[in-house]
Amino acid sequence: MENGQLKIDDYVKTFADFIGAWNRSDPEAVASYYADDFDYRDPSTREGITNKEQLIKYLKLMFLIWPQQEWIPGDLFPHKQDGSFSGCYNFKISNGKTEIKGHGMDIIEFKGNKICKNHIYLNADKWNTWLKNELSESK
Repeated sequence: MENGQLKIDDYVKTFADFIGAWNRSDPEAVASYYADDFDYRDPSTREGITNKEQLIKYLKLMFLIWPQQEWIPGDLFPHKQDGSFSGCYNFKISNGKTEIKGHGMDIIEFKGNKICKNHIYLNADKWNTWLKNELSESK
C-alpha cells in the first residue's frame, strides 16, 4: 500500500479474503472488512445498513437461513475514482432443502483499507421472493 491507497493487487486479495469470510458464514469476520461509517445495500436491504451491529444482526439471520455459502470471485474492474471497483462473482447458497445459484456484482469503495460502500446486485427479481419463502418456512 502506497500513501494509504490500495493497489489493484491489494483489492484482488482483499476481495478474495472478504468472499472467504462469506464462505465461512462468519458475520463478525465479514463485518471486520467494513469501516466504522459505511453504506451496505443488497436486494433485501434497500434502505441500507450503516453500522456493524446492524450488519452482524442481518448476516446472522442470513447465515441461519442459508448456512452453506459458496461465493466464487470473478473479474475485478477498477473505477476511475481511487479506492473504488466493481467485483463480479458466482454464488450458491443453500440450507439442505433450498439451493439458490446465481451471479452478481458488487460496487465497492474503500476508505483506507476498509469498505465504506458496498452495493450488491444479484438476482434481484427473485431474491426477495426466496427470502420471504425461507422466512415463512423457518417460523
